[in-house]
Amino acid sequence: MYHFLIYSIRIVHPRINNKSGPHNVVFDEDAVPAGVDVEKISQYDQMGEEEESFTMKFETKGDYTYYCEPHRGAGMNGMLVVT
Repeated sequence: MYHFLIYSIRIVHPRINNKSGPHNVVFDEDAVPAGVDVEKISQYDQMGEEEESFTMKFETKGDYTYYCEPHRGAGMNGMLVVT
């Protein structure tokens, strides 16, 4: 079973590291600040190699809800708060 240990995290320059895959990072288009294009900030390609990473710079302040597409049903989701 997979678990995210942190539901909400406050960071400026996020980096998501893969420990065991496949995983990806998809932002919910209905749960990001107005005007943010989820196509530009999501990592749809699945990461399968250990330590493979995804880095994204967030320029708009607000709450961003995200999930791992393959494991969303297992509760692998969270929220990013950009201040």
